[in-house]
Amino acid sequence: MARIMCTQRLWQRLGHAGRPPSQVAEPLIHGVSLGSWAAKVFRLDRRDLVIALNERTYLTVVFALAPRREFRANFAGAVGDVLKDLRLPQEIVRSESAAIEFEPLARLTNRSMTGTLNDLEFHCGIELSYHDELRRVQLNLNEIPHVNRDPCVPVDAVRRLLEAVPVERLLAIH
Repeated sequence: MARIMCTQRLWQRLGHAGRPPSQVAEPLIHGVSLGSWAAKVFRLDRRDLVIALNERTYLTVVFALAPRREFRANFAGAVGDVLKDLRLPQEIVRSESAAIEFEPLARLTNRSMTGTLNDLEFHCGIELSYHDELRRVQLNLNEIPHVNRDPCVPVDAVRRLLEAVPVERLLAIH
């Protein structure tokens, strides 16, 4: 089941403090391939940014948290941007970004994913010292290889996963 797994700090910043995570028994959108995301919030140069990591491919997106009520729209926009930058078919871009709007929120409990998010936050800080545009930063973060992954570079993993998806399956969603 696809979901957005939030660190405790992001969970609180989204206004869910004291509430249990959503319990959903089955996926809401069929045909979506990327699946679950892990996300955290961090502050850099007086900006609150969210860095999110796809569980299957390690695709990384970076977007502004503010305004908080636009969290899902900003997240979906960042996913759409990175998939467009990878020159994937428009049907896939629309399908994957739309899925973000419906994925339930959950707490992130996977320490390995948390560690990878912390590493990516470090690299994001370095990238932001060279580039102001978040879209450029997330493209560069997606070129960073990850150990014990095949393929080890997120862009290659996404292409391998999504280029195998038949377009007819995606069109059935809309």
